[in-house]
Amino acid sequence: MLSTLCVAASVALGQLESPASHALPLSVAFVGWGAVVACGLGITHTSWAPGSAAPSRGPHEGRLRWAPLLVVLAALAVRLPLLRWPAELSDDVFRYVWEGNVWRSHFSPFAHAPDDEALRPLRDATWAQVNHRSVSSIYPPVAQGWFWLLSPFGPLGFRVAATAADALTAGLLWRHRESAGWAWALLPLPVIESAANGHLEALGCLLVVLALSGSRLAALGAALVKFLPAVLLAREPPRRLLAWAALAALTFIPLAGPGLLRGLATYEEHWSFNGSAWPLLAWLLDDGVLARRVLLVLGAAVVARAVWTERSPARRLLITAGAFVLLSPTVHPWYALWALLPALWLGSRAFVVLAVLAPLAYVVLGSESMHGTWHESTLTRVVIWVPVYVVLVVDAWRGAFRAGPGGYSKQP
Repeated sequence: MLSTLCVAASVALGQLESPASHALPLSVAFVGWGAVVACGLGITHTSWAPGSAAPSRGPHEGRLRWAPLLVVLAALAVRLPLLRWPAELSDDVFRYVWEGNVWRSHFSPFAHAPDDEALRPLRDATWAQVNHRSVSSIYPPVAQGWFWLLSPFGPLGFRVAATAADALTAGLLWRHRESAGWAWALLPLPVIESAANGHLEALGCLLVVLALSGSRLAALGAALVKFLPAVLLAREPPRRLLAWAALAALTFIPLAGPGLLRGLATYEEHWSFNGSAWPLLAWLLDDGVLARRVLLVLGAAVVARAVWTERSPARRLLITAGAFVLLSPTVHPWYALWALLPALWLGSRAFVVLAVLAPLAYVVLGSESMHGTWHESTLTRVVIWVPVYVVLVVDAWRGAFRAGPGGYSKQP
């Protein structure tokens, strides 16, 4: 029944000709959809597998051997209607196509930003829709390979590939925990970011699930799509860690050049959107740059502690991705997927709440569509982030109450 409702919602929303021009009602509809899924699966309940990493497949375990395929098919059914949308919620996919075309023309998107005169002969309709054309690439080697592979198929090719990868992620998650697989299949955030936007996160999260299932090569691949999953390999034995580091370094050789870190530096120093801690700290310090540096140091300390103390790869990733989305000045909705996946794997609620509320950030597209300006609302940030912090505090309190200072349960 729940999957049928989600397919119906997707089909109805897929009829919109221009999602950006309906940003406010669309965002609210996505949040309502996400809330129905989370409540229907019991994810918002305080008893929802808190802190457990053990599989929980319910009464049908061992009987429904075809269930992962059913989850994959349901995920595809929910995503396919949104493929008819124009790529309006995010223009990243045009950057992907452009960088793939640059590689195919024997140039480097690290050495040449899109508006570089050397690339003038390549300018086309895709170039006109590339974001931040003065900034060179920020994407790691496996992402670049993805761009090279799919660029001949245009934006729709990336969205179709992301849809397929995301559906496989749902099926693999189900094998670990039923509710996790169904949540990934039906929650609107993974649906939007794969089918509507074609984001790299679909590839990265598929590799992360394979890594959590035991593949170290998949962990390396995920780290070379976006850097966060590198923590999955952080506690490898020294010799093996050096081998992985050497292999990763080899993949960077074709990317080497003066522009390799230029794009990342620009991103770190100047971009901001939908942050939770950064706007408040920047206001308190009256210095946005200093606030960025303070949060960067704090985030590095949190990740270092997780690497040092956490044996579970899933918990290391959850802490790392959680610190990233809580402390980063820039938190686009698709960034929440990196925290959502380990949260579902482990049975943690707070970042599921973030995934439900994150589509509200697309409200900003309404101001751009109507007025031609990008105006971010403080109210939107409050509505997105306050519930997340409340659930984090409640869950932390419940954990302390259960264990107590001596490690015994205080519950009657």
